[in-house]
Amino acid sequence: MSWAEIGKDDNTLLVILAKALGGKLPPLPAAELDKALKERRQEFDDAVRQTIPQALARLQNEQAMLPKSVELRGIFRFAHRLDSPERWQEQENHCAEARNRLLAGEDFAKVAARESQDATKELEGRLGSRFLDSLKPIDQQLARLMPHEISPVFEVDNGFWCYRLEKKSAGKPMTFSDMPWEAKRILLRQTLRQLMEIDADGHPLVMMSPLSTDR
Repeated sequence: MSWAEIGKDDNTLLVILAKALGGKLPPLPAAELDKALKERRQEFDDAVRQTIPQALARLQNEQAMLPKSVELRGIFRFAHRLDSPERWQEQENHCAEARNRLLAGEDFAKVAARESQDATKELEGRLGSRFLDSLKPIDQQLARLMPHEISPVFEVDNGFWCYRLEKKSAGKPMTFSDMPWEAKRILLRQTLRQLMEIDADGHPLVMMSPLSTDR
């Protein structure tokens, strides 16, 4: 099926691709989109057949370091990718206002009960422990926070978050098989990144846009 046919007859695929690209499709000709999608699919097939087994073998045979973790409280404001820019701005403003209240010393539980829009509303903002993925920009910033420090407002796929760091823990040596699932996922992603580096320019395949045509 060509890109033009997908765009015409299958809105589900369009939505999935748009979500992967942050809510909107790039303005590329249909032929270029077809070519890029085929290349990304081929890379995925190659990874499943060869690179992922190599990464798992490396992790199983070597003692790995458990990723660093943090305990967080959070304020969340929801926004859908189909919402208007004005709605997104409104929700960002709400999250920023909540952050200002926290910076002023207001009790986190009270702010969460009034401002947060997910389960943290009833849980006094508590999010529990979270392993940090050093390849994710938000996690990189969270790793730099000190205990009780308030984060900036972060935009995510479905809205905005503001966090307070409660506690941070260093990683420790552990066998891959004994690690929690989330830690395994992070280490597998990092190992795949190392194995899939492109020698020509140093950009890892797993970090490239699905529609990138740069080589």
